[in-house]
Amino acid sequence: MTDSLTTNIKHLLTALVLQGVRDFVVSPGSRTTPIALLLAEMQKLRDDVRVTVDVDERSAAFFALGIAKTTHQPVALLATSGTATGNYLPAIMEASISHIPLIALTTDRPQELQEVGAPQTVHQTNLYGEHTKAFTAITVQDDHEDVTDYIDYRVQELVGLAITKPAGPIQINLPLRKPLMPILGESWPTVAAQRVLVGQQQMSWQNAQALAALLRKPKAMMLLGPDEVGWDIAKLKQLAAHYQLPVLADVLSNFRPSEYAINGIDSFLAANIIKDDLKPEIVIRFGGTPVSAKVIAWLRDAKIPVVQIGQEHAGHDHARHAQTTVVADVDAVVADLLAEPGVRKATFLEQWQKLSATLMSLMTKIDEKGVEYQIPAALADLPENGQLFIANSMPIRDMDNYYVPNHPIKIAANRGANGIDGTISSAFGMAMTGKPTTLLTGDLTLFHDMNGLMLSHQAHVPLTIVVVNNQGGGIFSFLPQAAAKAYFEPMFGTPLPIVIERIARLYDAEYKLVDDLDLLYELVHKPATRLRIIEVKSNREQNVVAHQKLTQAIKEALL
Repeated sequence: MTDSLTTNIKHLLTALVLQGVRDFVVSPGSRTTPIALLLAEMQKLRDDVRVTVDVDERSAAFFALGIAKTTHQPVALLATSGTATGNYLPAIMEASISHIPLIALTTDRPQELQEVGAPQTVHQTNLYGEHTKAFTAITVQDDHEDVTDYIDYRVQELVGLAITKPAGPIQINLPLRKPLMPILGESWPTVAAQRVLVGQQQMSWQNAQALAALLRKPKAMMLLGPDEVGWDIAKLKQLAAHYQLPVLADVLSNFRPSEYAINGIDSFLAANIIKDDLKPEIVIRFGGTPVSAKVIAWLRDAKIPVVQIGQEHAGHDHARHAQTTVVADVDAVVADLLAEPGVRKATFLEQWQKLSATLMSLMTKIDEKGVEYQIPAALADLPENGQLFIANSMPIRDMDNYYVPNHPIKIAANRGANGIDGTISSAFGMAMTGKPTTLLTGDLTLFHDMNGLMLSHQAHVPLTIVVVNNQGGGIFSFLPQAAAKAYFEPMFGTPLPIVIERIARLYDAEYKLVDDLDLLYELVHKPATRLRIIEVKSNREQNVVAHQKLTQAIKEALL
């Protein structure tokens, strides 16, 4: 039985690697024994395989998510049986909505231990339900050559499914019975690579011509939501130049900086300063749901025609407004549109550029200290070739409105389900590229994933964390429940008695408290050499008032 165990697990792992899985994230437990040991052996034998151990399964799943989100390659997770596998669910949910190919390898008890009171045994069949693209169970201890052939075929097919657009997670459940020790030190099998064809659906030339004609309208505009698949940003910038389009570029689109990028749309809509002459005749939309909560509603309410493009988001318009959806590869569509005649000059573009420039000029004149919406400017000069992960709630909103980096950097966030759990772990996953990486987060989000800070030692990568400490959930102070003064603080404000400096000390991190955002600008420009935590203190009530003053200043400057 042990021979078939070793042979079939080797085939399973080799099949995963053949289809592009290079990163494995392991949360060790008794039932993972044969797979974990053979993974360790595989890593020793191959330069193209990397195994990271993260003992917290929830953190591990978000860490893997961060790697896959950054590399756009499938990443495998390995957990022991029981509740350990359940801890993958939040990251699986995020991966499903964000179209990230995670491969969940969930080890399980054998059938004779199911439903008889055996410890560490739960129902793991299709554990993540509709949040995964596919589920399969493989009994790797069956000693039959057809089983080995099946593993070679089925595992490669499943990874191909995970990376096929729209990408998403899958679960492979692996019931294992004792003895669990594999045979180490023997040769590894040769597995035939299966050719998995991923469709690159094109538009017809008639549709390309029709869409190009729409973009040549005097008041055409582009809306770029979060980039989930790794667009060719240079080509998108060429597209904007070719048709002279103002681009409502989400902070997660990775389109900024660009002379065509218009940021601050949420602020403009809040201030109600967009006049009729600034309303587009047509909008071409790429990417996921924008960070701005107002822009999609504005397009709907103003009855502005929208053409939505992409294989990932076909039909995913929560405003139910997009009149036309083109289910095709984004880069292929952009190439087709660049081949059509463009536009030499657009007054509409100049009007939007003036609006955006006025906002940025206004931001530089504000002299209030410690206001959260000034933090984006302090992060404008991150290291060249750097990366930025942004937490949800207030940080992502302020960054979407006001962040213009001085040079291109890779920006990401967990905007599928918009949760705050696992944020630190995902940022560490992003840092696995080896590029200087910064995380902007609030104190509550930091608390939700403190276990993720251990990755500084387990993954051996540096990370700069900028923590905006406003003693609780800052976003709720902007919402109607803030008026319920008697109950607001314990129910929504949720101040936490945590001391950031002590957290830094616990995880052996470099710590710095800054009350001068010029100092923050200087600090983040220098790449971290280990875990570095920079604390910026803020007051939630004062922050609300400051944002209200800014909205009024925008009205006065632009109306």
